[in-house]
Amino acid sequence: MLDVLRKIVQDVASALDLDSALETTVSSVQSAMNTAVCTVYLLQDRTGRFVFRATRGLNQALVGKVSLGPGEGLVGHVADRAEPVNVENVIDHPKNRYIEGIGEDAFNSFLGVPIIHRGKTLGVLVVQEREKRRFDESEEAFLITLSAQLAGLIAHAEATGRITGIKVRKGSQCFSRRAGRTGHRAGDGDRPVYRSRFGAGSVSSGTQHSERDRAFRTCCSQCNR
Repeated sequence: MLDVLRKIVQDVASALDLDSALETTVSSVQSAMNTAVCTVYLLQDRTGRFVFRATRGLNQALVGKVSLGPGEGLVGHVADRAEPVNVENVIDHPKNRYIEGIGEDAFNSFLGVPIIHRGKTLGVLVVQEREKRRFDESEEAFLITLSAQLAGLIAHAEATGRITGIKVRKGSQCFSRRAGRTGHRAGDGDRPVYRSRFGAGSVSSGTQHSERDRAFRTCCSQCNR
């Protein structure tokens, strides 16, 4: 698990521009998690909407042409809540919304996690499957951990127009075999903050009772084995 996470982040960090980085992300995540679909939606500051920016498994002809507002559809729901949403059967979820032509009709299960940098939701990372099932804790933890690592890279790329030149942070727990199995050692600005029914807080040892924190610790425990 540790090697997979490290490789994905390093591959993204080696991309020449944001579009290449997003293509690398969806391709690598789809392969690593063996899912039917992986998609990234990114916030467009001008409109405040989350734009369909890269995908594996959905209609690539609509990349850049489809967007969802906060609270709109399951993607907007993830962005609005700023926390993961894990749905066994999307047709039963009141926030579900099919976008014509995008090709989601065949997929039933959904896991979306926010990409957060310095308290701002920059995007949503989504995986989907045909079968009706709830993604398990290790899968959710993997996506949460990866989104936290990707957030800084995406923020840098949006600010500078490029990915290369930023250093991959290795102080965070999942990138250090010698780190303890709880907590997150990156700087406060790099910790994902979730505003949820559990209360606002970072995914760290300070949120002992958050299921998000338990998932994060599970992933890190697996990484350090």
